[in-house]
Amino acid sequence: VRHTPSGSLYRLGAALFDLDDPARLVRRGNEWIFGPEKEYERVGDVGYVVFPCGYTIEEDGDTLRLYYGGADTSVALATGSIREILDWLSTQV
Repeated sequence: VRHTPSGSLYRLGAALFDLDDPARLVRRGNEWIFGPEKEYERVGDVGYVVFPCGYTIEEDGDTLRLYYGGADTSVALATGSIREILDWLSTQV
């Protein structure tokens, strides 16, 4: 969450935790990876907000389907590559 003069801005980041010890953070992104861009994410009951609601992983083991809310008025679907997210995380300090 980033606070701006016009209100809060909700965006999504990424982090990687140890599989055997989930309390241990392995890597955290320095930047956000998903934020409000489309009109249905910016205009609504609570503007400039995206928030994850759930996800599925396709049978290929790589395609992530992220179900999310936008501006507290819409439900939407974003897709991405788990491999690309992990590759991006590996470049973060």
